[in-house]
Amino acid sequence: MNATAAAAQPLLDWISAHPYQTFFHVVNGVVLLTPAAATVPFFSALGLSAGGPIAGSTAATIMSYFGYVPAAGIYATAQSAAMGGYGVSVAAGAAQAGALVSSAATWLWGRNAMAA
Repeated sequence: MNATAAAAQPLLDWISAHPYQTFFHVVNGVVLLTPAAATVPFFSALGLSAGGPIAGSTAATIMSYFGYVPAAGIYATAQSAAMGGYGVSVAAGAAQAGALVSSAATWLWGRNAMAA
């Protein structure tokens, strides 16, 4: 066994022993490094697009219910993020913070499961 394989073996053993934790850590790593991987599908699912709210979507329903959307409010910031405006940094930061919290919770969950 060469030195690289020997060094990687403990990591591979941990991955095979903890597949769910590995999955969460990999997904959170992707979101941490490329937050658009999480925010673009999220905004699309809500009905926010680069051209504005999609007709008949959840976003359009919310907008029609309230009627007035204040500038720099939650809805306006989300729409701005979907359109590539000032809300992008807010959405990216929220996604990255969520990834960090999720990874920490997964790590703690794994530690507690091993201690039991």
